[in-house]
Amino acid sequence: MFRVIATAERCVRQQGLYHGAQNDLKKSLRGVAHTEPARRIRDELMIFVAQEEEKARPHERLLGSSEVIESVLGKMKHLEQHQAKSGFTGLILGLSAMVATTTQEIIQTALETVPTKKVLAWCQEVLAPSVQAKRRAIFSSG
Repeated sequence: MFRVIATAERCVRQQGLYHGAQNDLKKSLRGVAHTEPARRIRDELMIFVAQEEEKARPHERLLGSSEVIESVLGKMKHLEQHQAKSGFTGLILGLSAMVATTTQEIIQTALETVPTKKVLAWCQEVLAPSVQAKRRAIFSSG
């Protein structure tokens, strides 16, 4: 039973949910369920994955675990520690840089193409004020 659950968990965590996930899981579980309780768990997991994969659009892969999101948010919080005066909100642009495949050339082009003033203007236009900005506004008016 443990091997069935561990195999299913690993497959969904690593591959996510997509059309065909149930078939791929079935292949991974082939020969793993040797007892009746293990086969019941396998069948229930197969039904669950089939239901969940239907939520994905064609050619879309949904996260099968929150580990990726938790890791990225942890990195964002670490980045925020070094930029405490700026607040978390403006650092949201760094999120895409953390998860994208980049090269030194891509970063150099981005830095040369988009001036800091444009980034700051975009942040003001699109993002809500950070907690720090709200605090500054409250305490500077009093």
